[in-house]
Amino acid sequence: MNTTQTSKGENLISIKINVVKEDYEAQVKEELNKLRKKASVPGFRPGMVPFGMIKKMYGTQATIEVLNDLVSKTLNDYVAENKLDLLFYPMPDPDQKPVDFEQNDQIDFCFEAALRPQLTINYTNSPVEFTHVVADDKTIDNAIDDILKRNPITTHTDNVADNDILELKIREAEDGLEVEGGYSDDGVILHLDEIKDEASKQLFIGKELGSEFIVNFATAFGSEQKITEIFGKDAPTDCDYNIIIDDIRHEEKAELNDEFFKRIFPKEEITDVDSFRAKVKEEIENQYTAESDRLLLNKMIDNLIENNPFNMPDEFVKRWIIENNQGKISAEDIEKNYETNYVKGLRWQIIEDHIVHDNPELIITEEEVRGFIRSQIFPGINEAELDDETKAQLDKIVDNYLKNEKQVDNIKNNIADIKMTKFLKTKMVINFTDRTYDEFIKLLEEENKSNA
Repeated sequence: MNTTQTSKGENLISIKINVVKEDYEAQVKEELNKLRKKASVPGFRPGMVPFGMIKKMYGTQATIEVLNDLVSKTLNDYVAENKLDLLFYPMPDPDQKPVDFEQNDQIDFCFEAALRPQLTINYTNSPVEFTHVVADDKTIDNAIDDILKRNPITTHTDNVADNDILELKIREAEDGLEVEGGYSDDGVILHLDEIKDEASKQLFIGKELGSEFIVNFATAFGSEQKITEIFGKDAPTDCDYNIIIDDIRHEEKAELNDEFFKRIFPKEEITDVDSFRAKVKEEIENQYTAESDRLLLNKMIDNLIENNPFNMPDEFVKRWIIENNQGKISAEDIEKNYETNYVKGLRWQIIEDHIVHDNPELIITEEEVRGFIRSQIFPGINEAELDDETKAQLDKIVDNYLKNEKQVDNIKNNIADIKMTKFLKTKMVINFTDRTYDEFIKLLEEENKSNA
């Protein structure tokens, strides 16, 4: 058996495997003898069918199976031994001549293969123009106002006041009495500002902790549907409720002072409003960056594709796409959509592979995947403070996530994008222009219109 390689053009080769009968006839005979032992042919006892008859019945099939295994192994060994850096797995050469398995004393199996283009990545040939999204004063003011609303000063009081938050026991009632075996629930949270009927709200105002009285919540909310939204789908909507007030929480808007700064940013040394605003601005812009980085990565990819040209064996690639889509895509579809749907992705895949090969820190590790899952399930958790039992429970949860291959692939893609973006930011020249979020969105809309 002899294997040779010839060039078919830039980054395209043909691999020919020449097989003679001596290379495979012993294996074919062995396969036919196995079939002979198992064959059931009328008129012959098991295992006694003449070899010639078995050969006539199964010879071609056995020859094909043996040759397939032999040629496949030879091809794989050749690629490995010669360290061929292939773009895809080889395919049968379109110039392959028909094979007569019965008559030929020697057979040539020809394969076509695309070599991965050898690149030296140019990161700085031309700069990437992009936006640094900044938080203006209005955005910062709105964010601080939202923080104040979400972090009020809470006190527990003895009497209900307007817009307090109550924790209730509720019991289904009829004619002023609880219904035996009727619906009940404890720990129900009610915001008084959800009560739209003023007369109903006045039933609550001034009531003491522990008070018990009857309320029709359909009237109070002005909607039976609101009962389901607040109490749950099992709560009846066409009845009165006997309620008991278990807790009264009064909330007041917090003030911008040292205590508040420490509560919001416990790890920061913030002592005045200006430094608090600066920290809020930083947090907002970090969020903007996380959003805009996805778009920046696309811009950097486009730049790298444009500034790192290489020839690609397009006809081979088209055939490979058709073969690997098992008839779901026709040659006509490929010709029509090749440039728009495939070329950019393939070129980036080749460039990305070169970048990762030259920078192994970009390879995604199992611990990075596990860490990403932990950060998504338990954001902000400090694992150093966890005991061994809690860590073990956390690991079990992560293990369950890892069983979902599709989910893991999505996680790996997210990590790959994050790492690649961070890496390319250090390698490429990026000209940032400061814009507010609204200006950035408007710019994107204009770009989308021009690309439509």
